[in-house]
Amino acid sequence: MNKCPKCSTKLKTFNFKTNCPQCGANIMHYDYDKRLAEDAAKAEEEWDFIDNLLNGIKQSSIGSAIAIIRLISFVLPIVALLMPIFKINNQNIGLISLIKNIISNSDAVFGSTENIICLITFVSVIIFSLLSAIISLFSFTKNGFKRNLIFSVIAITVFGILSITAIANGFSIAYGAFAVVILQIITVILHFAQRDNNIKEG
Repeated sequence: MNKCPKCSTKLKTFNFKTNCPQCGANIMHYDYDKRLAEDAAKAEEEWDFIDNLLNGIKQSSIGSAIAIIRLISFVLPIVALLMPIFKINNQNIGLISLIKNIISNSDAVFGSTENIICLITFVSVIIFSLLSAIISLFSFTKNGFKRNLIFSVIAITVFGILSITAIANGFSIAYGAFAVVILQIITVILHFAQRDNNIKEG
């Protein structure tokens, strides 16, 4: 400290005295109560931020029946992958059958265009479902609804494009693919329901 905190008298570089030679103020402890109060106020402000964040996440995830249903809806498209999603050469292809193929012969899987398309499609559904669930935790923020909606629409669009690519490569669409899309659309509807519920509650 090069200056006295009270009178601003310039102190010597190697000043080891606890008191200012000019005004006698304790250099280290001058205005200590004020600084302590400022630190306490800052700590309280930081705690309020964390508390509001946790309350917001709780409200967005389990704060209402709609929020809970929506949270579950993010996982359901992944569950739908257990159904037949595509069909080629009279063979149904779902997540389980693809995993079995990878385990039994990974070289054949990654050397096949059909299997690569299936893998990319299934992985995209899983990633978008999990990321959407995480993003939804921050629905309480200013742009939370828009962010949820945009991400869900992108998920549907990506799945649609990959399904069209699969059809172009000789696949047929099985009932599981329709289930994935329907569940993703239900999630979009739940975004609107959650937003309306938040507006209603205040």
